[in-house]
Amino acid sequence: MIWGERMLIKHVHVLDPIEPDELSMLQRVFDQACRVRGFQKQTPEAVEVAILIVSLYQHGVLNERQLTAMVL
Repeated sequence: MIWGERMLIKHVHVLDPIEPDELSMLQRVFDQACRVRGFQKQTPEAVEVAILIVSLYQHGVLNERQLTAMVL
């Protein structure tokens, strides 16, 4: 292992898996965001919304209302 690889390994954080009930909540937020913004679900814009939703969730925004407000 070279020095750079070792440094990278120290900075990797393992995330807990998203549970089925959490995934359902994230899906509701995504569905509402797409509906309000007028995005079809397979468009690049919708993918960006999905990425944002998961990122916010993984960074601690766990409340459905809060999450929805942040992506609308």
